[in-house]
Amino acid sequence: MNQNPGWVKIAGVNENFFFNKGGIATFNVEGQKICIIKTKNGLKACSSLCPHASGDLSEGFLDKRENIVCPVHGYHFNLDHGRDTNNEGYFLKIFRVKENEEGIFVEM
Repeated sequence: MNQNPGWVKIAGVNENFFFNKGGIATFNVEGQKICIIKTKNGLKACSSLCPHASGDLSEGFLDKRENIVCPVHGYHFNLDHGRDTNNEGYFLKIFRVKENEEGIFVEM
């Protein structure tokens, strides 16, 4: 596995995603399942694995503040920095997203 793959193209345009009713789509990138989340401020990306108890965040939803919520125990994670909103010390892996005329990319 490449230790520093950089930016990985995941789609040509936003319409290539299949978002569930919670506004979350998933991709497998570099052997990792990643959630792509549609927010008011554009696309966000994170690991699909909840750091608390390994719940599948792709089955979760966004709260009113656009934190992703784990469907297992209801933990909320900020999509900008990954910290759980209760400050219990859990951090969700966040990936940067960039969109340009060539497509949509996540930084691994």
